[in-house]
Amino acid sequence: MLSRIRERLLCAPQEAPGDADAAVLIAITAEREPQVILTVRASHMRSHPGEVAFPGGRRDAADRGLIDTALRESHEEIGLDPRCVEILAAGRQRTSRFGVRVYPFVGVVPADVRLSANPAELEEVFRVPLAYFLRRENLRVQRIVDAGRELDVAWYPWRERQVWGMTAVMLIDLLNTAFDFGVELRR
Repeated sequence: MLSRIRERLLCAPQEAPGDADAAVLIAITAEREPQVILTVRASHMRSHPGEVAFPGGRRDAADRGLIDTALRESHEEIGLDPRCVEILAAGRQRTSRFGVRVYPFVGVVPADVRLSANPAELEEVFRVPLAYFLRRENLRVQRIVDAGRELDVAWYPWRERQVWGMTAVMLIDLLNTAFDFGVELRR
């Protein structure tokens, strides 16, 4: 599965990171049944409290680029050593409903990597098998009307959590590129 991701991402057209405001790391474990690393934002956070998200955050002036942003934030949030991340490719930049431009980077990490949620920012860090996201019956999509525009809201229920919003959209972008998932969302 990882070899297919590597191959397809390397062949996919790459956008220049440009002037995104933030970056996230779509971290996938290097094992026979790869898992996606996700976090739950702390309930005391001002933005997106209690929501499932990839590790990542806003770009700092000291960051040399957006990869540095994704790796620095992943280290701060979940204790992920940047030296153990193999960045495969950049994903498709997305803009949040609040106008924040977020650039995802797909990276591979060791299967046995030890992670710990920083309580100042997160409630937990957890893993979901990549195969779960590839099963179409696990994906939920609802069409809504927002400010006169039709939009698709996508989410994956996972235990007591919902993987939704930009996190779900970025996952679907990855699945479309790497596995021809075939889900096009109205955004």
